Amino acid sequence: MGMEFNEYVRRAAATDLIDDDKAIIIGLLGIAGEAGALVSEAKKCFRDNGPTSPVLRECIQEEMGDLLWYISLVARRLEIDLDDVIEKNLYKASQLWSSTLPELPNYDHHKYERQKFPRKMTIRFEEDSSGDVPIIRMFPEGELVKRVTEAQAICQIGDDLDDNSLLNDGYRYHDIIHLGHATVLGWSPVLRALIGAKRRDVQDYDRVQDGARAVLIEESLVAFIFHHFKSYGFASKELGWDIFKYITNHCSRP
Repeated sequence: MGMEFNEYVRRAAATDLIDDDKAIIIGLLGIAGEAGALVSEAKKCFRDNGPTSPVLRECIQEEMGDLLWYISLVARRLEIDLDDVIEKNLYKASQLWSSTLPELPNYDHHKYERQKFPRKMTIRFEEDSSGDVPIIRMFPEGELVKRVTEAQAICQIGDDLDDNSLLNDGYRYHDIIHLGHATVLGWSPVLRALIGAKRRDVQDYDRVQDGARAVLIEESLVAFIFHHFKSYGFASKELGWDIFKYITNHCSRP
């Protein structure tokens, strides 16, 4: 029968003779040192036997055990449950690398059809470069035309947009990110307002989830994402886990 991590931590405690006031520092330094030793052993194996050598497993197995010992030392001294660490790490990996999205809340689980996002919608972007700065306008098509016209008396979604910058950086197209939020997440208080889909007759939704605070959160999030990708020349195709974690902690739904 295999051993669970917490059982290993308990049994490894018998060989932990480090003074309490030094344990954490030595444990962390030990993790760094053993990780370096593991890479060093792998390097020697690659050099002497080739990258596909069956000897590789034997080369690094002992170093992995030493690394695990120091990890268990730090976990025990800081009262960290390694089984809990494993579960949280698996959740993190599933959020980053799963081939399917997790089940999302149904934000339109109510009876007011006109206050729901359409299941399908077509929006046309047109750029006007006749003035001093390029301007983008969004226009509804198909069934969305009637809803938008009823909401704001003109057949245009939102206002004319420029980059709001001295630089021609394309921010005038940032509503595409709002459309992405609505399409992938079923969430966009900004787009709800623009197409007349605010949930005014659902208790607290209009005030909280579709109100000014939610709109400001989404606009800030869109600007943050835009400038993140802009810093990579729009060549990067992914957000790091640290950014996902920050968004989850600070930009969650009100």
